[in-house]
Amino acid sequence: MFFGPDRNIGTLGRKARAVSLAAIVPLMAACSGAGGKPPATAEATAPPLACPRVTIPEQTRDVTRFRAGGSHDLTDVVSRAAVLEYSGGCEYGPDGVTVNLKLVLAAERGPATRDTQGAYRYFVAVTDPSGRIMAKREFDTTIDFSPNLGRGGSVEDLQQHIALAEGATAANHGVVVGFQLEPAELEFNRDPRRNF
Repeated sequence: MFFGPDRNIGTLGRKARAVSLAAIVPLMAACSGAGGKPPATAEATAPPLACPRVTIPEQTRDVTRFRAGGSHDLTDVVSRAAVLEYSGGCEYGPDGVTVNLKLVLAAERGPATRDTQGAYRYFVAVTDPSGRIMAKREFDTTIDFSPNLGRGGSVEDLQQHIALAEGATAANHGVVVGFQLEPAELEFNRDPRRNF
């Protein structure tokens, strides 16, 4: 591979596009470790409240699309896409915490098509301290492939709000992101014999 209906989940913000991985790689960074900003009414000496932990499950980090009726051979690949990285932070308010998240997605065209773009669906879910999904939302995105390299990327800006009692922390909550996969796509990702 080229790459090594609940308001609590938020809304899709602006979207920036990049046509080559060279333009995407500098944007990759780890999630801000500085913690969240406390409410304006909090004391100036209060330590920052922790942001929810963001995770990208390995089984949903990428998606490989095959042509209809083809096998799972490299020559049958229509396109591949991956969540490369994320960055962001959070901000506390009197009714909870707002998480600002920037996802960096990349995709490449496979040998089984000459399409100029690929369409993908990804999800963002919020989990409670026990790991149970409180809310989940799916988003559609289209990535244009550059004419020469057949690769492209997208930066997705998202905002999630988690309702909390005033003064409570979201440190034990989580934000989970990944591609929304069809059963056959998930099975392919789980197959230990996959070689690309």
